[in-house]
Amino acid sequence: MDAVRTGRGIPIGRVAGLCLGLGLAMLLAGTGCSRQEEAAQGASQSSGAHPSADQAHWAPYAEPTEHAFTVELPEGWPAQGGLRRLTTGEVRPWLRASAPDGSAEIFIGDPDIPDFTPPTTALADAGLTEGRIYMPGEGRALTVSPYHEGQAFAAEWGRGKLGGHCDQVTPTGGQSLPDASAALAGVDGPPAARTLVKAGETRFSCQYRGQPAQAYVFAATGLDSRGPFEVWDVRVVGGLIAQTDRHGIAVEALSHAAKSFAPDTEWLKRQPGWSGDRIRDTPKVFPVLAAAAEAAPR
Repeated sequence: MDAVRTGRGIPIGRVAGLCLGLGLAMLLAGTGCSRQEEAAQGASQSSGAHPSADQAHWAPYAEPTEHAFTVELPEGWPAQGGLRRLTTGEVRPWLRASAPDGSAEIFIGDPDIPDFTPPTTALADAGLTEGRIYMPGEGRALTVSPYHEGQAFAAEWGRGKLGGHCDQVTPTGGQSLPDASAALAGVDGPPAARTLVKAGETRFSCQYRGQPAQAYVFAATGLDSRGPFEVWDVRVVGGLIAQTDRHGIAVEALSHAAKSFAPDTEWLKRQPGWSGDRIRDTPKVFPVLAAAAEAAPR
């Protein structure tokens, strides 16, 4: 399978090795690229008993730049969230949060994932081969890349993202999720409005901050063939990394965050046209991520 690439033409697998946020794999940029520093930080934290998932207390977190959304996270979990505004005016949310002892983290969205268009003969004749940027007009920028269904994207993107934070990243399983695909297919309207939506998941094992860990990535991608050229995008991506004895609380934190994600109604009123649709749809989209994470084999 060809690697999904960034707008810079860098495969995700290579991006994971770059510090300071080059490309798609660095969702957690800003937390540092040194696994040795992370391991030391994890070892320096309290080794007291961890609260179980059913003991979690939830606290609200508000998106800080525009107050575009709120979400509930385990009390005491530091978080970062924000918006990505595309040149077309579309707005996409992202969130990441971590346990205060450094044993787990969750993520929803990635501000660095571009939109894509599959390779064609016409694009190749124009010198727009895989990894190059196609500018069809109206400020839109599309990275040339073959369409990846959700499970394939979760595997490729997840491997790159985890590689910046874990050692010995190893896929342990993955599958397409037809029920999740069906649930997401109708979000944009009648099924004909989007020709294809495919969701899937991949599970990984790794060494996280010096301890055995499990990771989970869910992704759903959509391919739209209505216009003069095909466009595909990532409808939702999210997941977690957790040391083995913290996997349960990480799943609960991800699921609760996804289900509690609430767009701010006043913010939505201020958005022109369809620019807020991606956030407006989150009450329908993110619960699908939550259900998949809860049902994933452990």
